Amino acid sequence: MSKDQPPVLSGALRAFEAAARHQSIKTASNELHVTHASVSRYVKGLERQLGRRLFERHHRRIILTADGEVLLGAVTTGLSHIRRAVTLLSGSQRQNRLVISVDPDFAGLWLVPRLAEFSAIVPNTLVEIFAEKGANSLPGRRIDCTIQYAEAGMELKNSEILFRSRLFPVCAPALMKTRPLRSIEDLQHHTLLHDRSIVEWQEYLQSCSKNINVDVRLGVVFSETALCLDAAARGQGVAIGDDFLAAMHLTEGRLVKPFDSTRYSKNAYYFIVPKRTANHPAVTTFRNWLFQSIRRLRGNLRVRRIGN
Repeated sequence: MSKDQPPVLSGALRAFEAAARHQSIKTASNELHVTHASVSRYVKGLERQLGRRLFERHHRRIILTADGEVLLGAVTTGLSHIRRAVTLLSGSQRQNRLVISVDPDFAGLWLVPRLAEFSAIVPNTLVEIFAEKGANSLPGRRIDCTIQYAEAGMELKNSEILFRSRLFPVCAPALMKTRPLRSIEDLQHHTLLHDRSIVEWQEYLQSCSKNINVDVRLGVVFSETALCLDAAARGQGVAIGDDFLAAMHLTEGRLVKPFDSTRYSKNAYYFIVPKRTANHPAVTTFRNWLFQSIRRLRGNLRVRRIGN
């Protein structure tokens, strides 16, 4: 096989998937053991065939366009099914198992939409996800790793911080047309949507100005972040979103950010691995993928903010 010819199973879609995952043509070419020019030709060929741009090109990096995101989801799902079938038919590997305890909001708004990408990396692993708040695992249940939401700065055993979100108001684009939000004061003409309590809105408004005439005691309170953001996307009011859990809605245009002002959340997401599973290969793979994906998302948000 020549150096410029990727494996038959991969082809143009495999080259695209690797480039999208690494946000780098060079890193993708190293992974596939082909030249930089070969991967670049495959990607450009796909773009010509589809008549759509799959990547935005920046200095030393590439980021997916909205069309690229759609294709990546389909490709990773397809590759995952192919690899699972090959593994099943070869009968050469024993199936592994990875059990993850995940905060429900993180699971629904961040992990599940990206799960096909991880499954494609570990085709011979059965992934089990338990959506639960805090460390409330049932006695006797084997949990290999945990993603937990807790106060920033807490010393949780065997943990490392995943990310700490920036908070800001979000609403449906249509709402901006019917009742413009030119300044923070305009919020008094809108319904406030609260995630679990009125505290986030209270603290956000205080960080902007102490003289804003907006009554945070009014509005609707939701028990789940996903419900709160869904109500906002349906034009039912203005919610406090963040740069991670609201990212999918923002990228797809269902939510917009009317103001530039942001503030850090008092809480953070932590990745926790018990000592007994610290050397579990699937846990290590999941951890590396998780942190890489978060760095990629944060980089994309930064590039798009600069671009805007």
